[in-house]
Amino acid sequence: MAPTSPVRVHVVGSMMIDRVVRVRSVPRPGETVAAQSAATFAGGKGANQAAAAALCGARVRMLGRGGADSRFIVDALRAAGVDTRAIALDDACAGAATVMVADDGQNAIVIAPEANMRIGVREIERFLEGASQGDIALFQNECSCLHEGIAAAAARGLRVWLNAAPADARLGSLRFEKLAGLVVNETEAEAMTGERDPARALEALAARMSAGTVIVTLGAAGAIAAVGRARYAHRGFVVDAVDTVGCGDAFVGAFLAAVAGGADILRALACGNAAGALAAMREGAMPSLPTKAEVDAAAIRAEGSRLVRSAPSGLGGKPARCEACGYELAANAVGDACPECGRVILPARFGGQWADQRMRRRFVSWSWLFAGGAAMLLSGVGLSLAAESLSVFRGTRSAGFATLGLLLCSQIVLPLAMVLLVRAGSTRRRWAVGEIGALARIAGLVIIVASAAGWFTPYGMEITRACFVLIVVSDGLFVRELDRLGAGSAVARVPRGRIAALAALAALSAGLWITEDFRGGVPYLAFLCIVAVSCFMAVELLLLARRLRALERA
Repeated sequence: MAPTSPVRVHVVGSMMIDRVVRVRSVPRPGETVAAQSAATFAGGKGANQAAAAALCGARVRMLGRGGADSRFIVDALRAAGVDTRAIALDDACAGAATVMVADDGQNAIVIAPEANMRIGVREIERFLEGASQGDIALFQNECSCLHEGIAAAAARGLRVWLNAAPADARLGSLRFEKLAGLVVNETEAEAMTGERDPARALEALAARMSAGTVIVTLGAAGAIAAVGRARYAHRGFVVDAVDTVGCGDAFVGAFLAAVAGGADILRALACGNAAGALAAMREGAMPSLPTKAEVDAAAIRAEGSRLVRSAPSGLGGKPARCEACGYELAANAVGDACPECGRVILPARFGGQWADQRMRRRFVSWSWLFAGGAAMLLSGVGLSLAAESLSVFRGTRSAGFATLGLLLCSQIVLPLAMVLLVRAGSTRRRWAVGEIGALARIAGLVIIVASAAGWFTPYGMEITRACFVLIVVSDGLFVRELDRLGAGSAVARVPRGRIAALAALAALSAGLWITEDFRGGVPYLAFLCIVAVSCFMAVELLLLARRLRALERA
């Protein structure tokens, strides 16, 4: 997902290996109950909140610490779009959490912070050197050096936000004046103020943060907030909860992504509540986090509306099918060997449309189809140039027919491949801009052929010019879609620098066609720009297809 805001979110937070067991009810003291199922997920408040913010469009970096067995958490963070270069995996013991989830969605959690408590002050200071004044720094209470980290971030002019979870004695000496924002749930608010009523707890906390923002989340009842003297409330949304683990983290990440994007407090509260409600409808913490599109669609609905969530993307959790051979994995867990091909089952690296192995195979085939169309275009223009420059071909009907045939075929194959490729890499059912542009390209080709046949005399040249400009614009729209292909998977996307170069080349081509007067003969320079754009895109598609196949085999 492409970031939507220049403001970055810098997360100093925990990474936990979440071992989740489902029970009929949370056991009472001294009671032993049998689990209905058990699973392992990527988790930790810091990791969950970083992933949630990134999935909602924020530019996110994270500082964390774990062991070798935490690598799958880092992979899940990367898949969500988080910059993980500051995460170290050299600790002897990773943080872990044991989570019990009851049939009604309620949970009880025991954490062992381990590596998270060995993040040092120097590491935090070096990490914050990469932040700019006005950026957001996010902390939780699951890591060491909380007070020192907050002080260092505030000294750099960052907007410091704290999710004071879990609430413990360390928060007694908290310097509230250094915080731009504080997020707590009802239990944490009571622990910090002694007030059981959330509204009164909010007032007590707001009195200590006269210049900041205080938010008290109320679970299914939404959230209330204080910003100076102003008070706000959002009643949340109604869902059929499956698992409430990670809902608070989803709220924090989506809320801060909205704040980073310049949203006002009411819009940010709606986004946070939408994310928390959507997360409650899936199992796990990080695997349950919603995307920006899901959050935006839910946040505009009226408070108290019932939400229904689409099928899960699966990123970071156990894949439904083996990503190497497609074998159904309902009875297997991450770390097992696939019964069909023997490969170790890793956390899901493909989500959305990419989760379908057949779709990935088709994407590779359609990338080669596009490359074939680009090769035909290159051959057609090259043959035309040869016919012009070499007297042996000049005026021969066979060369003319071959050139025309190659050019016509290329302009049918290329837009067809564009439509298929955009459909392969998107979960949207509505027509995308790139698809509409590809269909417009076919229409432009038909008009060009009709113009060459004399149907539009005396305006044939102007119509031809407009149609070629339409073809170039279609290429530009597909460049925009090319930037999005691979989203929803752990595959490395096309580098932004090459996307920018492609867009510039398409713009140059459009400029040449707009200024071309056709009086000097065939506009070969403009044709060569179209060829260059198509060949450049073909190379990028084949490289992306190669990365998809490599990720399957890894």
